[in-house]
Amino acid sequence: MRSWKVLLACGLLAALPMAWAQEDAPPAPVAPPAEVAAPDWSPVLTEIDGLAVEYAVHRVAQPRATLVFENGLMLTLDTWRAVVAALGDCCNLLAYHRAGIGRSALAPTPQPPEQAAARLQQLLQQQGLAPPYVLVGHSLGGQYAQLFARQYPEQVEGLLLVDALPPGAVKPAADFPWFTRLGLWLFAPAAARREIAGIHDLGERLLAEPGAFGGPMIRLVALPDPRAAKPQGLVRDLLKGVIYAEDFGVWAVDPELAERQLDRLYPQAELRQLQAHHRVQEAAPEAVVAAIRSLLGRRAAGPG
Repeated sequence: MRSWKVLLACGLLAALPMAWAQEDAPPAPVAPPAEVAAPDWSPVLTEIDGLAVEYAVHRVAQPRATLVFENGLMLTLDTWRAVVAALGDCCNLLAYHRAGIGRSALAPTPQPPEQAAARLQQLLQQQGLAPPYVLVGHSLGGQYAQLFARQYPEQVEGLLLVDALPPGAVKPAADFPWFTRLGLWLFAPAAARREIAGIHDLGERLLAEPGAFGGPMIRLVALPDPRAAKPQGLVRDLLKGVIYAEDFGVWAVDPELAERQLDRLYPQAELRQLQAHHRVQEAAPEAVVAAIRSLLGRRAAGPG
């Protein structure tokens, strides 16, 4: 069985339900080849529907596609830095912070997940980044990428899920144990609490609604290091700044069963497994780059 745990960057319990198993700290990103100039990945601000949105964009003269990156829970644009450094010569690139992350404003009231997809589509239009899009989603961002592909299927020509959280894996937040709900209330930022509260509903929509994305797709799945044992006891985990989601009672089903939901939803997807930290884009950016280039190659080759 896969063990899932979370690195906490913005409060001890800010991201506790979200991630696949990972080490206490990601390895240093791999530097891009010397002959490839890294894109300028400086975040800037714009406004969508009266709310600030922070994003980074890179354009090329003749793009093969526009790559759109969806971050995992509470992660920043920097999580993709090693990946975009290797792809700045071929594609337009865009990543952004969802509401409440970085300098992106949090709406006054919770909004349905479809609103996040609509805001991303508006951002792409505002920046003059035309389809086709290849979406790359990590962890929770994988669910947002899937939702965008469902809402705008004619615009999406490829989908890469990077150790994505399977839909249906997490309970409704109201069903979390009392100590988990208390911890979130005490330690988690408002944006994390709001996204966590919406995970169950987002997953149920992906499972229930017809029309799963049927185009080219790759799933990168990180496998835990068999030599790495779980630390002894919850207190030691907390002292190390690491927690295990199974310790906090958030799973709706066994994680292995939840993973099979993706098999059912996307029978056409190619599955690539690798032994790596959950944040594959940082631990093994070359694997993410290779998967993106594979999707671009399939698009160039056309059907058949």
